[in-house]
Amino acid sequence: MSEFHVDMRDIRFNLFDFLDLGALTRFERFGEFDAELFGDIVDAAEDQSRKLLHPLNEQGDRVGLVFENGRVRLPEGWKAAYKAYSEAGWNGLPIAQEHGGQGLPVTVNTAVQDLFTAANVSFLFTPGLTMGALGLICEFGTTDQKALYVQKMLEGVWSGTMCLTEPNAGTAVPDLKTTAQPIDGRPGFYKIRGQKIFISAGDQDLTENIVHMVLAKVAGDSDITLFIVPRMRVGADGSLKYNDVATIAIEEKLGIHASPTCQLAFGEDNDCEGWLIGERGRGLQCMFKMMNEARIAVGVQGVGLANAAYQLSVAYARERIQGTHIRDSRKADAPRVAIIEHPDVRRNLMYMKSVAEGARAMTYYASYCHDRSTVADHETDQKHWQHQLEILVPLVKAWSSDEAFRAAELGVQVHGGYGYIREYAIEQVLRDAKIASLYEGTNGVQALDLLGRKVARGGGVMMMAMLNEINKTLNGPAKDGAFSREIAAVAKARDAVAQVAMGFGQRMMKGDIEYSALHATPFLQMFGDTVVAWLLIKQAIVAKKLYDTRMQKAEVVELTEELGRVLEDDAEARFLHGKMNTAQFFVHQVMPRVHANLMSIQSEDRSALTVVL
Repeated sequence: MSEFHVDMRDIRFNLFDFLDLGALTRFERFGEFDAELFGDIVDAAEDQSRKLLHPLNEQGDRVGLVFENGRVRLPEGWKAAYKAYSEAGWNGLPIAQEHGGQGLPVTVNTAVQDLFTAANVSFLFTPGLTMGALGLICEFGTTDQKALYVQKMLEGVWSGTMCLTEPNAGTAVPDLKTTAQPIDGRPGFYKIRGQKIFISAGDQDLTENIVHMVLAKVAGDSDITLFIVPRMRVGADGSLKYNDVATIAIEEKLGIHASPTCQLAFGEDNDCEGWLIGERGRGLQCMFKMMNEARIAVGVQGVGLANAAYQLSVAYARERIQGTHIRDSRKADAPRVAIIEHPDVRRNLMYMKSVAEGARAMTYYASYCHDRSTVADHETDQKHWQHQLEILVPLVKAWSSDEAFRAAELGVQVHGGYGYIREYAIEQVLRDAKIASLYEGTNGVQALDLLGRKVARGGGVMMMAMLNEINKTLNGPAKDGAFSREIAAVAKARDAVAQVAMGFGQRMMKGDIEYSALHATPFLQMFGDTVVAWLLIKQAIVAKKLYDTRMQKAEVVELTEELGRVLEDDAEARFLHGKMNTAQFFVHQVMPRVHANLMSIQSEDRSALTVVL
């Protein structure tokens, strides 16, 4: 079994040194908490990740699932792990206290899920979907629905899922065929009939009941309605009765082998009951709440796996002895060195480090925007944070998941031939990471959402909120400081993003929608690169202040052998030095692709639209 590597210092840096999460406790909503508690919770998550979840990861990948007699069975030990996970209270971390949860900031939950994902991403599907279903019931459910479902789901006795996709209705959700027929004499209850596919955690043996959130069309309606459809419906005496929800099959997948991805049939025997949640015909609007949260969760998945790939690879590179240092390549008797000394390996590792830490910075910041929007005491402040969050959701989902797969691929490269065999954990990270760019709306859909819904809406008010926040750094005192070159480069990237957005707007006003759609994905990458560069530079500014103070106390002069020894011996100084170098690497080695994308978009090349394929 591989070791569990995680950079707790970077997680704490994001939460406390950068975001100053403890300051949230000055607001009434979080007033009973403090920064120390937030830190203790993250430490507890790291402990449970290391001791409970990671030991099951390799086994889950290799053993996988059993589908027998219409039911799914997970590997040995998973049921006990889910019980321990639920008893620890993780299911209710961000759920409001009025509903029985702990009411903690979403940003704390993001850090916790980052750790759990790095330890065992397959495990996270059941609790992750349960938390999403809980959010829907808490927000849109009736008093009776909350009383019946919430506590059982918080305790891990029951779980939840999200059921949208059908064989002929994937991204095009409105094309779904699942039907709902009102039950005479029982207002709010409907007979549900149809099939759903690609349902994560759709069946398992971890819980005694599975509460599906199902989209369907009521006969005669053009709009979609949301229903609570449990696998086992609850009798008046609390007993459970089968609700005609059958598992037809489970998918054989590239990765996430221990996560049951199911095909479900509802009402094959005309005995499946659903309970209306929210308003009839408003199902998509309700579900979008869960989908946005799910998209951020996918971004967190990218964060966890990208950082796992980097940690595995840098640990391997420190140990793997191969070849001589490039400076000694002509010396026959030159000592052999670890591959971390080779420039090409270092370049790969720095790319992985920069995008992994960049994805973490962006995802945590998006979660922080969510928290700030919930505690804002006036509308202007609330919109300031909410508009940034709306822009960030597609970036977090798509940019982070794309870069996680790229980081894992480079991790295999760093491992060389050993990265291609199952003995080393990096190949599983690669396989597990790919799904994140596909589900909860493919990344191409996220790009269209960014361009069509977020950037264009309200005359660009959301985009301007994001750019105005970035401008505070670019136009502030730091532009003349230690990172002036990097800030100037980010300013040019910002201008490129704004230029493209304006050009798209002008095209669409003239009816040229196709060309903009053709370049939506490059635009998302441009925007993501710029946001990540900004955040990494902001972090570098914080790190430099801490670093300089530490160096002054140690009376170390920069660019001396003494500094090298300090960085070898002082883990904190090494970390802070690394944060600064990581930001500089990203700005100068990764962010230049912003300008390549700009050239592509401005090329007027329509060959992809005109070619006959």
